[in-house]
Amino acid sequence: MKKVFYVILLLLVAGIFINGIFTSAIYDTDDFRMAKIIDSPQLQNGVFVNPENNFEMKIMKNLPLIFEFLFKKNETKPPYLLPVKQIDFDQIINVGEQVLKVTWVGHSSQIINIDGKIILTDPVYEKSAAIVGPTRYNGDVPLNMDQLPEIDIVLISHNHYDHLNTKTLTKIHHKVKHFIVPLMVGAELEKAGVPAAKIIELDWWDEITLFENFMIALTPSQHFSGRSLFDSGKTLWGSFVVRGPYHNIYFSGDSGYFTGFKEIGDKYGPFDYTFMECGAYDERWHTVHMMPEETAQAHIDLRGNIMQPMHWGTFDLALHDWYDPMVRVSKAADTLGIKLSTPIVGETITIDSNLVTDRWWEPFIHSLTDNK
Repeated sequence: MKKVFYVILLLLVAGIFINGIFTSAIYDTDDFRMAKIIDSPQLQNGVFVNPENNFEMKIMKNLPLIFEFLFKKNETKPPYLLPVKQIDFDQIINVGEQVLKVTWVGHSSQIINIDGKIILTDPVYEKSAAIVGPTRYNGDVPLNMDQLPEIDIVLISHNHYDHLNTKTLTKIHHKVKHFIVPLMVGAELEKAGVPAAKIIELDWWDEITLFENFMIALTPSQHFSGRSLFDSGKTLWGSFVVRGPYHNIYFSGDSGYFTGFKEIGDKYGPFDYTFMECGAYDERWHTVHMMPEETAQAHIDLRGNIMQPMHWGTFDLALHDWYDPMVRVSKAADTLGIKLSTPIVGETITIDSNLVTDRWWEPFIHSLTDNK
């Protein structure tokens, strides 16, 4: 057993190193973008930092954690496929300009039609997020990339593999008008073939207006970045505010709970709809991933109306049971009076007319309990 463990560990470390060699970009940029980076208050001693708590990925310190991931017996993924719908793009594009439609593609990937504009968030349209990494446990990706309509904006919150997928970007960038990313992330996109003219890099609290009446702001989050063992903190991370003519939405990206949520809510709220991270948490990395109860409180801080938990139900990235995020966040939402939006992967909902609130995961939990 020890030999097996060390072989797997070696392959895992080698995989992370290889991922970094082949997918981390050379951070070279034009003078204007570099000046913006150098002037960023978030950049300290050559790396980007959090406002409150910083996280360090140290391989030797995390060896016991790697052992748990490899050998701990639990229910981190379901023993069966969860429900998935094949995405019908006609439901997404054939709408008016005063409608908010949302389609969850899994994890943090959303297809959003907000007031007539199509926006993708953290698009990962592959079975696996990286060369070495977990595959989707809820089945195939529920879309054909060839059927994607013209995309107005792609938002990418940070450069971790489960949020920035270069294979996906290579396949879709010709259909996209604008990519909006945190500082230094543009280099990764260029390596995937995205033309530099399509890339807009923002610092925290930067705002940009597109299409005359759509405001996008990059807002803070408490997280970290890196695609190998050697580039931690070299790119910025963040969350997004999107304000259209009729709707105002928030996309959290990844974050620990921090006072920034209230700052964002005070400056840009209230929000009609929030997409909130809820999954892949653990006390050992609590500063960069919220507990479900904190997800609910963050939505309150943001002055949100409807909340959709995300970052769960797709990839096996933590040690908690696969259903734990929704059990806990639902209980917290009930206590705080929060209206939850709970679509299944691939399902398109219209916020004002067919909001999905069914707790569809509960029968699957009961099935597990009955079979024990």
